[in-house]
Amino acid sequence: MNQRAFMTRVANVVNLVLFVAACAAFALGLHALGDRRDLQAIYFLLVGGIALRSATEMLRPRASGR
Repeated sequence: MNQRAFMTRVANVVNLVLFVAACAAFALGLHALGDRRDLQAIYFLLVGGIALRSATEMLRPRASGR
């Protein structure tokens, strides 16, 4: 396995971890909303949104500046 393939695999694992963290944070946020814990709900929903945005940013191809 060459260096590029290894780094691609590592990036995919990090992306998957971020996606799972985002899903878990959204679920915790919805659960907190159901229990009327507004501050915790806002916190978890923000964390979920940021993690999901980070995961999608990693998937976007970068424009080459060459």
